[in-house]
Amino acid sequence: MPAPFVCYAVPWRVLRGPHAHGRWSIITSLAPDSHRFIPPNTATPPATAHNTPDDRRPARRYGKAGRGRTPRGHSERTMRTIRLNETTLQTAATLAMLLWSLLARTTPAALAGVCVALWFPASIRVYAVALQWLPVACGMRPHTQDRTTQQNELVAGCLLVAACTLALLITTSPLPALADAVALNLANLLVQFERREGWLPNALLMPLLLCGLLAGVVLDHAGSAIAGACVGWVLGGLGLFGLSVRLRGNFLSGADMLLLCACGAWVGLGGLWAFMLFAGCALLGVRAVRGQFRTPFVQAAPLASARPVWRYPTTLPAALGLLLVFLLASNPALPHWARLLLGG
Repeated sequence: MPAPFVCYAVPWRVLRGPHAHGRWSIITSLAPDSHRFIPPNTATPPATAHNTPDDRRPARRYGKAGRGRTPRGHSERTMRTIRLNETTLQTAATLAMLLWSLLARTTPAALAGVCVALWFPASIRVYAVALQWLPVACGMRPHTQDRTTQQNELVAGCLLVAACTLALLITTSPLPALADAVALNLANLLVQFERREGWLPNALLMPLLLCGLLAGVVLDHAGSAIAGACVGWVLGGLGLFGLSVRLRGNFLSGADMLLLCACGAWVGLGGLWAFMLFAGCALLGVRAVRGQFRTPFVQAAPLASARPVWRYPTTLPAALGLLLVFLLASNPALPHWARLLLGG
């Protein structure tokens, strides 16, 4: 007589294996003794090929999170893989920059390219240390408090700055290109700092302003740099105040006005109008992205006891405005009148 077809419906916790898909699971069998059912909370059945001591963690077998901690060996292998990927990216980018330096058309451009290539991996570590200890030095948080690293954003920002510096070396002489690289590096550090902490330190804003004025003296346009700083402070403050009233957001602060003043010193009076246009468009784009995804960008209250206030980031639009002005002003393909509007 053939074996009867038996069907059981048991809770999913009783069934351990790939059949446990829902709240209840169906067990079918054609074995003669399939009518025997071992209820839960009873003795463990004898070890078979599917429940041996080496195979007692079905959650790990089928890609789910187990109840225990991740094994140490698996964690170390994962960390090694992450470090290897980041190290490989930095090494490949540095070698590519060094190769570009060897192919440069002039010796000063080649030396500047070597400096940019060597500064790229060093800038990641310098920025990481600054982002970790600058809030502690300003007294905003204790050094024992853990903060998110956001290493991918930091590496991407440093790589973008290095690539744009090499692009500037193609179209301009090494001295203006390296001066613009200083501004882009400080702007990148400000963007990373505001993204993590939600405020702008004067310890970074004042060097950005002073370096802009010094670059104007070295590059023989000190008057334009001073005028750009003054007009940037006035027009930037008025523009941020108008945006705050019109959009009912928190756009205006003393640090934001100092940031626009420093950017005005870097682009000069001639390129200030294009910078304001690019930065304003970028700021409206940031607001549109925030409205679409309904997620705040930075938190303006760093202290734990204060009520959090969400504000729009201003360093990212300012950094994008600086980058566009630097790249377009040095582009020889643009007509002369366009370069004059950009301060070139």
